[in-house]
Amino acid sequence: MRRLLAAVVILLSCTASPVVTGSASPTATPTAPASATTSATATPAFRDLMVTSAGDVRGDHALVLHVISSPTAGVPSQLRIWDVPTDGSPARQLVAYTRGPQIFTEYDNLVLSRQLSADGRRLVLSDPVDVSGSGLLVVDLIAGAARKIAIDGASDQPAWSPDGRRIAYRGFAVAGPLPKESGVWTVSAAGGGAQQVWASDRAAGSGALTIHGWTEDGSSVVISQGSTASVIEVATGKLTPIGGAVQAIASRSKRPAVAIVFDDAQPPSQARVGHVEVRDTILSPPSTVARYGPSEGTFFITPSWNPSGDELLLQYACGQGVNCRNELVIVDAVTARRRVLSTTTTPRSAAWSADGARILYSDLEALRMIDADGSNDHLLFKPSGSTQQFVTSVLAFAPR
Repeated sequence: MRRLLAAVVILLSCTASPVVTGSASPTATPTAPASATTSATATPAFRDLMVTSAGDVRGDHALVLHVISSPTAGVPSQLRIWDVPTDGSPARQLVAYTRGPQIFTEYDNLVLSRQLSADGRRLVLSDPVDVSGSGLLVVDLIAGAARKIAIDGASDQPAWSPDGRRIAYRGFAVAGPLPKESGVWTVSAAGGGAQQVWASDRAAGSGALTIHGWTEDGSSVVISQGSTASVIEVATGKLTPIGGAVQAIASRSKRPAVAIVFDDAQPPSQARVGHVEVRDTILSPPSTVARYGPSEGTFFITPSWNPSGDELLLQYACGQGVNCRNELVIVDAVTARRRVLSTTTTPRSAAWSADGARILYSDLEALRMIDADGSNDHLLFKPSGSTQQFVTSVLAFAPR
């Protein structure tokens, strides 16, 4: 199983496999923390998708992924995406749809940072019937509208290019009982014919590649296959290895532009060790700015750049044999200075606020926010109701 997928499984713990299928149904209304509003309406073109307009988003907001998981085997999970103002105003549900476990798309994990366009307005999703190869969904969060990009063959792991003009995705085919990788593809965000950038040679049923996202300049796509990460140049299809086992990558336009968490190989009997590199570009010489090792009993995942500086936000994996730590780590990518923020609960997903002054984090049960100096840790949003519900991912929501 791929290392990134394993990290995501640890991160999300007992959430259902995120595959789109079935039909959405009304659920209990989450609160933020006392009350929330929702006016989502059915989108006629898509039977299990409900979208409502975010309208004119002002001030600091968070985009939150909320999973409603059924305790009954075979019953699809329901996904909700919420706009949560950081000033404590009522949250609003923007997107609702249903995803359930299916063998052919078990490698598709919704990653807000990869699937939200750089302008913060559009979200790309795997289509509810992507097993049949019908395409990708593009949701305009501001307008409250959705459209489909038709694609031949099955697709998942979509990722926006930095300029918002193209979407990269993993392609695969269903032939017999096993999925077969076709490789990395790109398609215009406006629709049209998809182009195969790189062809996979993996045997059917031997696992899937991971798409981490685009490079900082939009020229290439970063992927992992097993324990090796590589860069694929979109114009030529050239594949260039960039190192060993990658947990996650974060890119930005300013230099240093790239941060990578590498898991350094160790014998199975030893604790996980790894390091964090920064690079001016994806293929530039690296500089190590942080490490993790046996003393932590866990490993770093999902680095993110402070939008107002050179700091990296890092969180630890939790569960399935690794320690859970009630803290976040901030590392200066230039000086390597490291500081730790103690948190009230265990962060499972974390992101900077739009101004870089605060940090949003989820602990599976709720969304919390803490100032970047470690003060004022408080609750922002918590789902209500008796069903199994998880706040699994968070990202700053600041559409331009």
